Amino acid sequence: MAHGSVEPGTISIHFVREALRAVSGRGVPEDVVLRRASIPPTFLDEGLARVSPEQFGILWRTVARHLQDEFFALDAHPVRPGAYALLCHGLLGCDDLRAVLRHLCRYTEVVLDGMRASLDVDGDRATLRLRDGCPRTTPFAHATYFMVAYGLACWLIARRIPILRCQLAGRAPGFEAEYRVMFCDDLGFDAEEGALVMPAALLSQPVTQTRDALRQFLRHAPDVFLVKYRNTDSLAARVRARLRAIAPGQWPCLDAMADSLGTAPSTFRRRLDAEGTTFLSIKNELRRDMAITALREGAVSIEQLAQALGFTEASAFHRAFVKWTGMRPSDYRRDGHRPGQLGS
Repeated sequence: MAHGSVEPGTISIHFVREALRAVSGRGVPEDVVLRRASIPPTFLDEGLARVSPEQFGILWRTVARHLQDEFFALDAHPVRPGAYALLCHGLLGCDDLRAVLRHLCRYTEVVLDGMRASLDVDGDRATLRLRDGCPRTTPFAHATYFMVAYGLACWLIARRIPILRCQLAGRAPGFEAEYRVMFCDDLGFDAEEGALVMPAALLSQPVTQTRDALRQFLRHAPDVFLVKYRNTDSLAARVRARLRAIAPGQWPCLDAMADSLGTAPSTFRRRLDAEGTTFLSIKNELRRDMAITALREGAVSIEQLAQALGFTEASAFHRAFVKWTGMRPSDYRRDGHRPGQLGS
């Protein structure tokens, strides 16, 4: 079976806050939800904190169980547990991506009260539109809908679908860069309707997944697609992919990386700047994500981890980690890795 492009990473604590804010006042015990997901409550006050896709997935499933709603109570009508699995089984019978998106639009109309979806094709562009009867102050509802729809569509045709443009209802949240990584660079907020624009040529891509593959997929949804099909078309994504194939201690300098990509260092810097990042930022973000994963798994000492990440001294790693997350590595490991509480 073919596999889609994988863009491993972590998820900003801002999305955890948005999810908890969406269900605030609905009887969901926040402390229980966070504990089951091994997310320390102190993370909510740390704007730089990040969680793994697995942690966010556990949070999502836990909230769904408490609310009996798989859509974070973002619609007047709850999406009962099992509705998503039923949708997936129905979509397996579709011939191609066009049929998948049309089926999804019908499903949206049946299951949700306030949202209506449609598929429009204009020349070489296909647009999945989302009309919403509920006024939105944040983009979280539309982003959640599109994230689920898009991740499922990519999985069904076993390839990443390039997103040409995305527009969401709700004010710009202040962490727009996270949404750009999730969707695309051409991103708009305060839209009258949601829209996800993709190449129309892909509508004829066949559905290739099987029922056996679906069982595995559902065991790991939604975390399986939270970062799996992120925006990989940018130069920054290509740089990340190259760096992941090399041990951090052997990462090349900027000039060498630019040369390996066939571009001049000045052009390389300028293009990254246009994407809102730098070579140093990309390296630091990768080290941060690697550190978070390793600290959660608890397999190596902090000194060994510092060395593996290319730091000459553990103290330098300590300082860097505090700068990245607002927490010391030892505190992150103690508070963020509590396997004994996952089932409580």
